[in-house]
Amino acid sequence: MHDFILHQYDNSPFAEKIRILLGHKNAHYKIVNIPIIMPKPDLVALTGGYRKTPVLQYKNHIYCDTRLIARVIDEHFAGESIFPSELSLTANTIAQWADQHLFSVAVALSFSSAGFEAFRQRVSKKFVEAFVKDRAKMSEGGSGLSMHANTAFELLPVYLQQMEQQLKSVGPFICGEQISIADFSIYHCLWFISNNSGVNVLLKGYQKLNQWFEIMKAIGHGSQTSIDATAAIDIAYSAQKVLFSDDEFLVVNGMSYGADVEILPTDYGITPVKGELVVSKNDEMAIKRIDEKAGEVYVHFPRVGYKIISV
Repeated sequence: MHDFILHQYDNSPFAEKIRILLGHKNAHYKIVNIPIIMPKPDLVALTGGYRKTPVLQYKNHIYCDTRLIARVIDEHFAGESIFPSELSLTANTIAQWADQHLFSVAVALSFSSAGFEAFRQRVSKKFVEAFVKDRAKMSEGGSGLSMHANTAFELLPVYLQQMEQQLKSVGPFICGEQISIADFSIYHCLWFISNNSGVNVLLKGYQKLNQWFEIMKAIGHGSQTSIDATAAIDIAYSAQKVLFSDDEFLVVNGMSYGADVEILPTDYGITPVKGELVVSKNDEMAIKRIDEKAGEVYVHFPRVGYKIISV
């Protein structure tokens, strides 16, 4: 049993991406249900300010962004990798496109007249107002989630038809016989659309794509045990501290081992996380920070989609 803790909420599409991946790995893991909107004081105690969902915790290591979270999970479990070397560029490029562009299409549809009305019917008026303010704040200063609904309605059928044709040609999965990160990244965007009764009709009429979607959905979420945020913070606080070394430290743009830096997303949710740079790899970096509640924690980010600044 692995000591993974997934900080998430049920309706989060990116959390669904990771839940399905954990199901694919037949994982046993813990769940902390976090607030959908800010404030998120317990999560921020671990991340240092990063607010996106989900976050993966392993003892006192905190992994941000599903690009990195998926790779961490994949490396921890035996079996066939979802990052096949022969599809390294193809699968990862499709996944990045889905996580950024296709997700923006899904979000724009959810904020269309039909999509937003379906959302309003499920929740209270007070929550709708708070949610809109929170997501507006989350988008400030960023370049993501800015697509107009009309554009999304034009683009979605183009992409769905391309997926349908590719699955007919090379299926049962997006890149062929083997399931890959591309499947999980496309799936969570379509899952988000499918859960909105105002726009899910747009997914109908694509036979191969819907067969693939049901295969992905049937994977399930593995075995979950719910814990509260206090327990997760206590686990981080009690974990053994790590003695890092600069032996395999990759100096990029003059950022040296032990430098005081801040790391922040480049798309949305632009909140910097400050600390001491202790890990620098090809597509991963981590900072050490001290929190009053969580103790010494190590917050990990991918390079793609983030920038690092000396402070």
